[in-house]
Amino acid sequence: MRLLMLLLLLAGGAGGARAAVPDFQTFPASGDRLLLWLSSERGRAAPEAAAAQRLAERGITVWSLDLAGAYFLPQLPSSMEAVPTQDMVDWLNAALDNGKLVAVYAVARAAVPLLRAVARLDAARRGRLCVVLMHPNLYASAEALSDASYLAPGRLDGLRVRVLQPQRSASTPWLPALLDHLASQGAAVSHAVLDNLREGYWARETPTEYEVAEGRRLDAMLMHELANWRCP
Repeated sequence: MRLLMLLLLLAGGAGGARAAVPDFQTFPASGDRLLLWLSSERGRAAPEAAAAQRLAERGITVWSLDLAGAYFLPQLPSSMEAVPTQDMVDWLNAALDNGKLVAVYAVARAAVPLLRAVARLDAARRGRLCVVLMHPNLYASAEALSDASYLAPGRLDGLRVRVLQPQRSASTPWLPALLDHLASQGAAVSHAVLDNLREGYWARETPTEYEVAEGRRLDAMLMHELANWRCP
């Protein structure tokens, strides 16, 4: 299991310099907070790595994971089905055993393996997590002019979930149903709509000037959302 090998690399370098491989990077910091950053199925974009570095400079340790790269998977939403749930459980447990306050940020379809793993944690450990989902793709099916149906990751009782939804996304009309679905699984749900932005705005081929500017402040956006949400 390649992710477990990466965890061993992380543990061996926890007190030293930043560990870096193409699909897994750690950004150490001396503060008491740890952010687990799961990039989308499209892989880690340069603005994400830059934001993780800036967060570390502000005292927040970041473990950044590109799941498609870690498991040699095609950069497609369907690839997230192949991520071993137990590996994700082990990763979350390693974070929770690190002694820091833990938040998780997952983008697009990476929300699926994450929530499946969270559902397998015991209730006490699940309650120690805050999860931020950026335009999560939890669809079992979604067609224009029809109601979406959602995957059921398992019970999420006690989990705090905040959904960040870019306003200029085709999935924005389905946001209320998504929030209701997460709540039906037991999660305590809140959300924020990101004005004038599209999905993956920090890595689009033809971004607007505003999207470029916002892509350069991913770290500030995350710190703002976590603080307003009162997540550790």
